[in-house]
Amino acid sequence: TSGRMSYLNGIVYFVGGSTGKLHGIDVATGNHVWKIDASNLGESSTSNFKTNAVYVFEAANGNPARVIALSHLNAYSFEAYQ
Repeated sequence: TSGRMSYLNGIVYFVGGSTGKLHGIDVATGNHVWKIDASNLGESSTSNFKTNAVYVFEAANGNPARVIALSHLNAYSFEAYQ
């Protein structure tokens, strides 16, 4: 299972339903390029990303493309995989 999926530059980003991790899958190859755990970002060991809160933004004005993911406590901004 997964939350809402967001697509950007050949990568689908989503939060895995039971894992609560932020995933990135390369749609051309099927390779799993991201598997980010909120607890590795300084949150408690039981913290997960919200399944309905992954947003992508294309590169603009010299800034890289971004992926925004929300946990129950924080919002995180990551540079997109590609």
